[in-house]
Amino acid sequence: SMGWFSSSKKEEKSGFMDDMSEEQEQTLEEFKKIIAEESLTEDPRYDDYYLLRFLRARKFDIEKTMVMFKKFLEWRVEHRADEAMVIYKCPNVEKAREIYPHGYHGTDLEGRPFYIDQPCNFHIDDLLKIVSKEELYVYYVREYEKLIHVRFPACSAASEKKIEQSFSLLNLKGFSMGKLKEKSRNFIKLAIDIGSDNYPEIMYKMFIVNTSFVFKGAWAIISPFLDAKTKKKISIHGSSFQKELFKYVDPSNVPESLGGECTCSHTEGGCYFSDVGPWNEYPADEFGEAAKQALLEEEKNEIAATEGLAPPPPPSSGNVEEVTEKMANLEVQPAVPTELAAPPPPSES
Repeated sequence: SMGWFSSSKKEEKSGFMDDMSEEQEQTLEEFKKIIAEESLTEDPRYDDYYLLRFLRARKFDIEKTMVMFKKFLEWRVEHRADEAMVIYKCPNVEKAREIYPHGYHGTDLEGRPFYIDQPCNFHIDDLLKIVSKEELYVYYVREYEKLIHVRFPACSAASEKKIEQSFSLLNLKGFSMGKLKEKSRNFIKLAIDIGSDNYPEIMYKMFIVNTSFVFKGAWAIISPFLDAKTKKKISIHGSSFQKELFKYVDPSNVPESLGGECTCSHTEGGCYFSDVGPWNEYPADEFGEAAKQALLEEEKNEIAATEGLAPPPPPSSGNVEEVTEKMANLEVQPAVPTELAAPPPPSES
């Protein structure tokens, strides 16, 4: 018999880059092989870290992962995710921030982006008067893209370690059963669906705070349907949550309205308009390489057409300076102001 203390039970590995079983490593290799064989994508952004998120979301079942990943690639084309940060300006969402304060606000103690959402602050009809469902949709796409390709890399640079998950605080002050009516449910479902279908495994932890007796009752009904892993990441708190929260996020980084010390007095509107964080100091791949190349191609072909020349060969993706310079000359407003961009490296003489 195996006995009580046998160590034969395989230790569960989390499936993150530095914590994989041999089997998980093989599945990752298989995933990459299928992508290459079926010529699904050659985009260099889909590195091992990126692919592992999909594998973890589908518990390393290669067939389910492939279904998810292919759908995701089709979805990206349909919603122009590669260009999302350039083309989706979402002017009304900024107006909506007045009644719906939300946004990224610095990092947690480990250097992860800290996101605050307050979905019970407003009446859904008032929000939909300001911003359409369509604009909200592309806003979420843009924000997820920015999280993956701008905020995470900047946080990784600032904390000198790989950051690929964020810390969320959900403030439910103002929650009532009425908030679970269909329109409100659809609003919340919109963001959750885009996230779980296309940006899996990016939540490290979620604090749900200012929960009422009513919410706790609703939670008791909802929570059995969540998978164990997700449930572990969520913690439910009443109105005195600060002591617990400050174990993860420094008080200087928590808005005063939530019991912290920050007012972002340098920004008109305060904390939810400031977007403070390392992403302002570390300009990352603002557009996604594929979109950069596409815009460059268009521009070069236009120039060639006006000068009657044959279009030049596509630029080598290696030359980032050249690409960045061309981007600067294009008629788009990058989200990172140019004065914050890193200075060019000194030329080697």
